[in-house]
Amino acid sequence: MRYDAAIIGAGAEGLAAAVTLARSGLKVIVIERNERPGGRHVTREFHPGFHASPFCDGCTIPSQAFRDLDLARHGVLLWPATPASALWPDRAQVAVSYRARAEAMRIVSAAQLRAATDAMPQRRSLFGRRKFPAPAPWPGASLATRPLRDVLSALSPGDDMLALMLSDALEGRAAHPDRTASALHMLAGAAPETVVGGLQFLTDALMVAALGLGVEVSCGLDAVDIRCRRGRTDSVRLADGVDVAARAVISTLDFKRTFLSLFAWNDLPGELAGRAAAFRMSGATARLLFALDGLPEIPSFADARVFAGAIHVAPEEDRFGNAFAAWHSGTLAEQFPMTIRFPSAADPRLCPVGAATMTVTAGCVPSRLFDGAWTNDKRDGLRHAALQRIEQVLPDVTARIRACEVIVPPDIEQALGCTEGDLWGGEIAADQMFSTRPGGVPAPRTPVEGLYLAGPSTMAGVLGTCASGIVAAQALMADLKDGRLK
Repeated sequence: MRYDAAIIGAGAEGLAAAVTLARSGLKVIVIERNERPGGRHVTREFHPGFHASPFCDGCTIPSQAFRDLDLARHGVLLWPATPASALWPDRAQVAVSYRARAEAMRIVSAAQLRAATDAMPQRRSLFGRRKFPAPAPWPGASLATRPLRDVLSALSPGDDMLALMLSDALEGRAAHPDRTASALHMLAGAAPETVVGGLQFLTDALMVAALGLGVEVSCGLDAVDIRCRRGRTDSVRLADGVDVAARAVISTLDFKRTFLSLFAWNDLPGELAGRAAAFRMSGATARLLFALDGLPEIPSFADARVFAGAIHVAPEEDRFGNAFAAWHSGTLAEQFPMTIRFPSAADPRLCPVGAATMTVTAGCVPSRLFDGAWTNDKRDGLRHAALQRIEQVLPDVTARIRACEVIVPPDIEQALGCTEGDLWGGEIAADQMFSTRPGGVPAPRTPVEGLYLAGPSTMAGVLGTCASGIVAAQALMADLKDGRLK
């Protein structure tokens, strides 16, 4: 059987692309390496009775994507982002600068609209040559020339507020807030919304929608090769040797992994292999999942609101640069950025009655340590360092711990196929954003005819969940209508 489209990856982006294509009557198959769909948006039991999402705590679905996918009809409910807070041993800063958050969301919304124009149909000139419509300038392009600290200083009054906003913008990543173009992290740092029932509910809803439209989903077999014929994609080979024939392929893997692991070198046109090799990754996220006997006691200078959203642990302005320098040298800083959440405070179904689930997102955690691989002892050291910091602001946490799971960048790479465990699809930098993300390739289309990129390496993927899958599907449909894919 020959499909109209084969989609690699059954995460939110792949399933969003499948739903979009299937609604237009196309024959679609989704290929997932793991035993169940979900990708980074999964929820699983990490200790008997305790559930959490191992890779992130929330998502940011653009309102247009939410409507296009008809998620409300499939039961998806989103809690709006709860204001973040910061705790120090002697004080608290609750809520963020709404001026700063509003400015970031304004730019993100405009950039999402701009990213969608990449999927517009190609026009033809009088001579029959295809050309793209002239796109509008990218909103937020000025951020590529500004340090993050300078931008937030103008929007966030007070040192504590500035430290909180820096933590919000850089959560789980590695960047120096005083370097030019670090302000671009404001585009990826939009406050995530909470999916009622856990992130798995989102992908389960997308699966129901996809299956109801006739989409085929193949789980448990990895895509190992994209095969080309006459300069364009022809099929996807699975790990068992079966070839899935398709007129077009959408890859939700990152730019580097897509081109350097799924193609023979002589199938790549021009200097594409070199651009993929030069594309910089920036894996820096570690996650710790804790099963607790109950919520910790609230410090006398704070109130219960802190448990509702993200809690940045004792952030200080000068520590971000030090943590970035340590990450760059392959070491873990003593004071690495850290954010804790209590998902069970919003959804008690995630743990037994009276207990609590706590997640920790640590940034500036190297994928490769200077002294070798991540061993169990090094994972224990990370857990111990994190708990020491948390105990400074929530002193009774350690006494409440039943179990803990530590997830470092190599674990993320193994589970999701993200190069270096980079959940953001590549370094967020001036030469890897906007029209140059990824690697100068005009995503979602690529120099390989019939291949489209979705996922975090595209600009749409940085800006919101499901957006890059929809954009890639729209580009594919436009090219089918234009006669490019026969």
